Amino acid sequence: MLSPGEQPRTRPLSLRRVFLLLCLCAGIAGLLLSQAGNLREYKRYFTEARKPASLDISALSEEWTERRLKEHFSGYPVSCYPYRGPLAVQHVCAVEVSSTNGVPTLYMSFFFAGGLLDQVSINVPWWSHQAAYKHLVTSLGSPPASQFLPRSGVRLHGWQLGNGSAVFLNRDRPMNPLQWNAIYWRSSTGCKHEGCFRE
Repeated sequence: MLSPGEQPRTRPLSLRRVFLLLCLCAGIAGLLLSQAGNLREYKRYFTEARKPASLDISALSEEWTERRLKEHFSGYPVSCYPYRGPLAVQHVCAVEVSSTNGVPTLYMSFFFAGGLLDQVSINVPWWSHQAAYKHLVTSLGSPPASQFLPRSGVRLHGWQLGNGSAVFLNRDRPMNPLQWNAIYWRSSTGCKHEGCFRE
């Protein structure tokens, strides 16, 4: 047995190790700060009481108005406000749900241009990417279009619907687990103006 004076001593931290540890802590803090909005959405999802919802995405129409949306989701929290982002729309409505058609959902966003529905984004948690894809394949069939190369860092699966509108899902799960997937619907008018699919 070693005497007290012979006990092994821990090596003091070198300046280099302290610097690396500080850099690591700063990097983690920076990442968390840059993802503050996403963290807030995930926190809300796990801490708020929400109800599951159903939505037939193939039945969406640009004839939907904010009133029609509120009627469809009566009994759900629906918040509508002027839109100030880069899209060519004037209003957006957020619907708070726990899931859409059985797929976990952080929230749904409905974008209106000229009072009519132009775009929808169903925001699916990072871990539910496969559930979202399976739901779309079950309801719409295999995607007739899938991007091989990414555009703006994203590859999409695409479905063109009979009324000229389109549905998309990011083909790959994001690398960052604090980001989410999106089932995205675009109106037939939007597809005509911007071209949802290449011929």
